[in-house]
Amino acid sequence: MNFNELPPETQQRLQYWQEQIEPIQGWCSPVAGITLYHLVQNKIPVPVVVELGSWKGRSTAWMAAALADQNSAGKIICVDTWRGTPSEKEHAQLLANYHPDQLFEEFLHNMGHLGLRDWIVPLRMTTTEGAKAWPSEQPIGLLFIDADHDYYAVRRDFELWSGYVKEGGLIVFDDVPNWPGPTRLISELPSWWKHIGYSDNQWIVIKTA
Repeated sequence: MNFNELPPETQQRLQYWQEQIEPIQGWCSPVAGITLYHLVQNKIPVPVVVELGSWKGRSTAWMAAALADQNSAGKIICVDTWRGTPSEKEHAQLLANYHPDQLFEEFLHNMGHLGLRDWIVPLRMTTTEGAKAWPSEQPIGLLFIDADHDYYAVRRDFELWSGYVKEGGLIVFDDVPNWPGPTRLISELPSWWKHIGYSDNQWIVIKTA
């Protein structure tokens, strides 16, 4: 996707959302965010997105904005404890002075401030708990894996959630190649997951069967 080849009105919306989302602390770059926006609007078979790991909502906002701009009835289901990942030192440092609910409150505030709350369904639980609670009859159009980056955690999330992704649906693995966990896992994916794109640390695969 070439930004300069997009229709002018789409470029204007993306520039607007970039300005609105940029103040949210997080690690999703504008390039990565625009890619998520494009995928949600144009490339998924059902408008159901599951985000594993949401933090303060920077990537969440890009995906919810895609639904909002289409007046979609779709939802972004955000699965996170909003307590950080204990094994990641940066999380521990950032949350050192937070009270237990503060990160979650910031997430909700950010979504409300952007006018995106109607497209967000937060599930405050672990990704394992979320997978066990997921209704088997509800297919997922896009699964964004960005929770615990340990290899075994990423593998567990893939194994627990990928079966719910509809044929023609997508998985986006974040932090490839920056983190060894997801980078290792993408080399082990079953053959029915086909690599279709890469954008600023995001590895994108489509379910072909």
